[in-house]
Amino acid sequence: WRQLYIWLHVNASNRSYNVTLPQKSDAMLYAPSVDEIKPNCDVPSLKCYMLEVEMVLIEQQIDGNDSNAKCIFSFNDKCSKPNACGSCPPCEATALRNSTIFLDNLNNILSKIMSNGST
Repeated sequence: WRQLYIWLHVNASNRSYNVTLPQKSDAMLYAPSVDEIKPNCDVPSLKCYMLEVEMVLIEQQIDGNDSNAKCIFSFNDKCSKPNACGSCPPCEATALRNSTIFLDNLNNILSKIMSNGST
């Protein structure tokens, strides 16, 4: 999983990730901030983000053969359920936020995971 985190983090921080939300999107997405994530819930929280990204891909009708989309779908297929850790809150327990805050929070959680060396 570390390789996937690095790929997501590098692409998100370089702003070169091809799967993005529309600039004028009014989408509201579940997006916990780093401060809201309980200890040992980094990976389940990342799974919540990836489920939201998958939803956006489906709604935007992004081709499932797109290499970036495949990465997201593959991550979601292989990763355990987001609340598999009993103490982690479900995705829906976090606040709904606009796409700009969602992307900022996603970048922050990826940075946190990378700095902590979570796998």
